[in-house]
Amino acid sequence: MSKMGAKIDIISRELIKPSSPTPKENKEIKLSVLDQLAPHKYFALLFFYQNHSSCSEALNPSKATLHLKQSLSEILTQFYLLAGKLNPDYLSVDCDDSGALFVEAKVDASLSEALQNAPYESFNQYLPFELCDDDGHGRLLATYPRDEMLVAAQISWFECGSNAIGVCISHKVADFMSYVEFLNSWAAKNRGDCKRFSPDFDSGRNLFPPSELSLRSPFTELKGRISCKRFLFDKEKVTELKDLAISSSSVVKNPTRVEVVTAFLLKQLINVERAKKNSTNQSAAETRLRIMIRHMVNLRSRISSLASSSNPNQEFPFGNFSVAPNSVFNPDEDFRDFGDLVKLTSTTIKKANYDYVMNFVASLSNSGPSNGKAEAEQQQPTVVHFTSWCRFPFHDLDFGWGKPFSVGPAGTPDTIRVILISTPNEDGIEAWIYRLEDELALLPDELLSLEVTNYF
Repeated sequence: MSKMGAKIDIISRELIKPSSPTPKENKEIKLSVLDQLAPHKYFALLFFYQNHSSCSEALNPSKATLHLKQSLSEILTQFYLLAGKLNPDYLSVDCDDSGALFVEAKVDASLSEALQNAPYESFNQYLPFELCDDDGHGRLLATYPRDEMLVAAQISWFECGSNAIGVCISHKVADFMSYVEFLNSWAAKNRGDCKRFSPDFDSGRNLFPPSELSLRSPFTELKGRISCKRFLFDKEKVTELKDLAISSSSVVKNPTRVEVVTAFLLKQLINVERAKKNSTNQSAAETRLRIMIRHMVNLRSRISSLASSSNPNQEFPFGNFSVAPNSVFNPDEDFRDFGDLVKLTSTTIKKANYDYVMNFVASLSNSGPSNGKAEAEQQQPTVVHFTSWCRFPFHDLDFGWGKPFSVGPAGTPDTIRVILISTPNEDGIEAWIYRLEDELALLPDELLSLEVTNYF
């Protein structure tokens, strides 16, 4: 097997349109201010399914692919926004039933051969298009304009009858929970079980009205090659970290596994920043650390009008309902032990509520005066960004041929961040760390001992 993984051949590409036309009254959907602030980049997950003899009929490639396209067409009638395209102003979606891109491919290897020793970059070929190029958008064929496409999927069939499904969805119209809800609804439709939420496309703009002001993007561009490493915090390690937090001098009661794993990783990444600073010929003042932790939080359970929509008889709030509250600190002065970092993490996450969102949006307005001199004199903090996908129901994504053998994020890394994912049994956490290559080389041995060298 080559270093870059198995060879893949594209069998077909086509646009899957909704099985029923979208009503005229739903032809345009305005985006919320949180949608406005989100980048038009793509979430992407890969799901690998093994072919078991007990369900060989379900895994017949021709029949399974045809059925998958039919169920996608049917579910797009419900999720009609995703079959539309962004208007040129990026402030609304034209629900014109353009459709979703669907790609079928064939792999010249078995699943086990394709996964063995394959580098992370090789898994991009299982996605319907290359996720990132020079301007940060997905690269599509000319017949499928990348600036308009909102969702795309690819099924890749291995020689053994196993398959991989890769799905991309634009962050401009959906946060990760919306992405997972769409996937689960599609999978339920494919296996004949349609008891899923109905998407609500109105709550976003009603709760967070679009802004007419010019807003500064909260996302910063970074130059340099970003790579990925994967780490496993099993049940025993999580318990160890919880015990360490509880026994610290700080008062930490019942910390969550996300809080303790985030705090542990924050400690390691602070050490990376300290090593970078110490390697330069700077004064003590110049090497003083100033860190900003940002942690993405789902707002649906934190805002009463959204929490009520968690009832199965209600609609699901679809769109961007997530925000990343932050805290700025000096680790050399503000912390005594691990418990302090756990408290900081917990306090940061708990900031997320409606008022925080509105204040955050107001702070991004370019309309007010700025003190350029003060900003220049203030040392800009190093941002450490965390996103938790824990407890999101995607490990059980069953299209009718069983649960996936392996799941993980995919795509060309273009942002420094840490993604936390629950293990399938929900008692551990995987951490996918995206950093510049030279920074990954500085990770402490305490963290590297938890590294998993295979990605899927």
